[in-house]
Amino acid sequence: MTLICIYIISSLSSFIPPVSFSFISLLSIGFLFILLVYILFCIISFFVERRLGLIMFIILPVGYFNVINSFAFRAGKWQPQKDGTALRVMTWNVQSFVNYIFYKDKSGYNSSRREMLETIHEYNPDILCFQEYKNIENAKKRTSIRKQLDSLGYKYFFCSNDYAGSPGKNSHVYVEWGVALYSKFPLIDSARININRGQHENFIYADVLFNKRPLRIFTARLQSFELYTDTAEGNYSDDNIYEITYKRRRATQYKLRETEVKHQREVAVIRKVIDESPYPVIYCGDLNTTPASYNYRYLRGKNLQDAFLEKGSGIGNTFYKLGPALRIDVCFVDTLLQVVQCMREKKNLSDHYPVITDIKWKH
Repeated sequence: MTLICIYIISSLSSFIPPVSFSFISLLSIGFLFILLVYILFCIISFFVERRLGLIMFIILPVGYFNVINSFAFRAGKWQPQKDGTALRVMTWNVQSFVNYIFYKDKSGYNSSRREMLETIHEYNPDILCFQEYKNIENAKKRTSIRKQLDSLGYKYFFCSNDYAGSPGKNSHVYVEWGVALYSKFPLIDSARININRGQHENFIYADVLFNKRPLRIFTARLQSFELYTDTAEGNYSDDNIYEITYKRRRATQYKLRETEVKHQREVAVIRKVIDESPYPVIYCGDLNTTPASYNYRYLRGKNLQDAFLEKGSGIGNTFYKLGPALRIDVCFVDTLLQVVQCMREKKNLSDHYPVITDIKWKH
């Protein structure tokens, strides 16, 4: 009976605000695992206690809403060649482009960033939305990412500049960090809005003309759970991420609950700005929460489509360090637009996978 109660409550996680019941955050993040265990016990019960198995089977559809938000059933082959009337958008948490200092191997100087740029060049999107973006100008052994992207055709740029300035005594070095938007189209307008009171964390939008019609593109990164920022030193330094999670389970649970409450405040700010947009919108970002959460449902609202659910396939996890079920990076598309195709590129270059979407006007 305990499992049945947990399953029912977790199935309602999309409708229960974390501010009202913070424990729901744990159940929303773990919904797919709870669903798997529930189905397993449901099958076993048919052979051990048929009546209980029947009850569990009857209750199973309660999780329908979370299931349809967590799984994409529209498998289709990705077409590398973009339709000339479509807009291709890539969203990617680039983890500060991982490796800024080039290392030397048999092929010469190399870096994770080079492979990331090759991936961008391969898909050739019109719009790039980056989270955990970091650029360093005028530093030794470091090449400006802005200049590299400019050489790929991304002439137009806007950054939230959560941090921007010269570190320490290196007055000639300039660092900018936050979320960023790169475009092959001119930016008609752009703005940044603070997302987290008391902290320098912002989301941004920029307007572009797509087939002679204005379109507003948002990108943001909701606050990180920061589960392991205090474990680099000390008793946990030799443990892997799963061992740390188990040993720190109480602290981890608290951080998850606390952060989802903060996410609720953040999505309220973003949703308000989206609702005030004079143009159709595309929202790209790192949600740091799952499709089974209240915050996912609230931010998506009624006028945005989840591109992966429309044209993707499977679970589509985008953060691979904590298992195969965390799809926390999304592309939400206005219902005035048609999602032509969407895919998650499974390359371990950042700790997140990029999501690429082709979009058209419906009329």
